[in-house]
Amino acid sequence: MSRWGVTGIILCVILISIFSGCLIVLLTPLHTLLPGYLKENQRAATEENLMRLDSLRNIYETNQRYIGNFLRITDTERLPDDSILIKRDSVLSSRDTLLPPSSRERKFVERMEEQEKFNISVLAPLAADGMTFSPISDTGIFSSASKDSEIGEVLLPTDASVLSITEGTVLAAFFSRAENGYVMVVQHPRGFASRYSHLGKPLAVMGEDVAPGQIIASPPPSDKSGKRYISIRMWHNGLPVVPYKFINERDSGNAKELFGKENSFEAPRGK
Repeated sequence: MSRWGVTGIILCVILISIFSGCLIVLLTPLHTLLPGYLKENQRAATEENLMRLDSLRNIYETNQRYIGNFLRITDTERLPDDSILIKRDSVLSSRDTLLPPSSRERKFVERMEEQEKFNISVLAPLAADGMTFSPISDTGIFSSASKDSEIGEVLLPTDASVLSITEGTVLAAFFSRAENGYVMVVQHPRGFASRYSHLGKPLAVMGEDVAPGQIIASPPPSDKSGKRYISIRMWHNGLPVVPYKFINERDSGNAKELFGKENSFEAPRGK
């Protein structure tokens, strides 16, 4: 036999041995002796433990979100501006419900909803009895779509200033880019509060007392379509009410004369 023949035979024997060894390991119980190999029962137990760990991690993160939200809300040193960041916070914006509502919680929610309905339909009108609510503008009218809404939209002519709907104290006046104008919050007697948005330049400062019908802001700029409007929201004892049911407005019979036929964004309708 030549040198190359012997070398070829040795290589063939080595390859056959390796191939035979792999087959024996794969097809016989010897593969259980390999380092790092888990038995079937051990593998099943490991997979089950990994799933439990994943579930525990989800519960832990939910608990942490709940605790974080609770601490954030009950923080007495929290600044008013911090409330704006709540929805932007990735932790606080996540769902933190630990358990489905219990029967006591459902009863509490139903009781609060009934109390809210009673407050809106009975207590708020009683509290407003005797108060003088002025128009938000001498020439403005509510849009028909917002007359039954908690966010009232008042259409304004070009030079119509914004008036205080009743006496109160200015709690805040700031510019909001999101609402494309200034925002004013006014606290009124008997538990009422109002929030004006999409305003022009404020003419009343924070802490100032305002009278019914007093000018508190200049008219807002018109949008691209030439529409000029402001938004108003009202609350009574912390519960939202429909502004149109409390705020007077001018007689809308001559709305087209003030807004013009070409700028008539709203066909006036009575209450």
